[in-house]
Amino acid sequence: MTRTAIAAAMLLSGGYVVADAYDLTPGFLTVRDREPDPQPYPTVSRAITGPPRLPAWNAKAPQPDSAAVGKAVTSFASDPRVTGHVSVKVVDAATGKTIAEHEPDAARTPASNMKIVTAAVALRVLGPATTLPTTARLQGGTMYLVGGGDTLLAAGAGTPSAVKGRAGLDDLAEQAAAKARAAGVTNVQLAVDSTLFQGPVRQPEVSGANTGFIMEMRPLAVMQSRNQAGAYTPNPDLSAGQAFAAALSKRGIAVTAVNRASSPAPASAKEIGKVQSAPVRDLVDFALTESDNTTADALGHLVAAKSGEKPTFDGAGRATVAELKRMGLDTKGVVVADNSGLSASNRLNAALLTEILKQAGSCDKCRLAALASGLPVGALTGTLDDRLNGTAAAGRLRAKTGTLADATSLSGYVQTSKGRLLVFSILVGDLKEGTLAQGKAAVDSFAASLAAS
Repeated sequence: MTRTAIAAAMLLSGGYVVADAYDLTPGFLTVRDREPDPQPYPTVSRAITGPPRLPAWNAKAPQPDSAAVGKAVTSFASDPRVTGHVSVKVVDAATGKTIAEHEPDAARTPASNMKIVTAAVALRVLGPATTLPTTARLQGGTMYLVGGGDTLLAAGAGTPSAVKGRAGLDDLAEQAAAKARAAGVTNVQLAVDSTLFQGPVRQPEVSGANTGFIMEMRPLAVMQSRNQAGAYTPNPDLSAGQAFAAALSKRGIAVTAVNRASSPAPASAKEIGKVQSAPVRDLVDFALTESDNTTADALGHLVAAKSGEKPTFDGAGRATVAELKRMGLDTKGVVVADNSGLSASNRLNAALLTEILKQAGSCDKCRLAALASGLPVGALTGTLDDRLNGTAAAGRLRAKTGTLADATSLSGYVQTSKGRLLVFSILVGDLKEGTLAQGKAAVDSFAASLAAS
């Protein structure tokens, strides 16, 4: 494993400092229907400042004692706080050798650890530098607003340095209005082309309280169609169309109607404007750090479209599994019902997740190299902001969290007390009702023990 790869894969040692290039607002936790209400959207509890600092990684640092780690794994699997089934795999990053494991091939509910899989296939299939276009097209008196998968559009001007709001509808309207006026067109009907994504707008199992954790799956939206209270609102594509119409009217183009197109914009419609999202590598970071369900499922639909599958939840699942096979991974027992991890039907195993993380951490220039930097840092960022505080893992563990009502997971990288880099995956499923919090506490205790080894 090269030093550059480690820098991409690893977190921070010493002082609690993190690169401020990433949006550090943590995401919400995913829940199952039996949770009566969505949990509140958390916020970062401390300011993170200062330049990025790389850990003093030592390739010759001693490996942790495998017997001791194995004992810790056994203790975790039998921890009375864990009322469900456990899968664990711990691997030495430098050699790829397994240090300890417990039922690593058992299929478990991954919750948001599914986003590790989604990140990997999106980077490979779409490409880390790829951006998502939102375009305006004109034919006669009809202007088309064509969605390309960007659900983080700004209603106003775009911000070139941002992930959320990189592309702005004001900027698109400026281009489109100028070209429409030049063509002598000042009155249009606006057709919102959302045909890039097909099928149901929600994964069938996502209902009740869970609808509060994801936008309707449409290929364009202004800031994921959240209202001032942070709740997702229906018809995000049409809401984006209304915002675009308002921007056009300010520029002398009267919009007489805004409707959803029943078919794709005709090829003969002339492109009169285009704005581009942040690159896929940044969208992957956003999905991982904030555990953003909408971005993850949108990436899954885009992977399906690029792979020749139908851009639906089912098509995204098929395309995801097919790409995992192309990565040389064993997909026995793997079920991808959605790419966010909200579905309780999803199944992954710890062996597969550690293999993906090994591949991501062992290359400098491959497409997967962008994956590790999006994983939250223990006690510092994203969904790990308020976990692992005061433990050996604080600032030395970078991992993806996952939470459903009866499942919890944590998979990523951890630096031992002697500077050795480990890859690990922890999946806990079938927790008894009411024991989620204590199960997560047990996961954190075990993760901290890896950092202390």
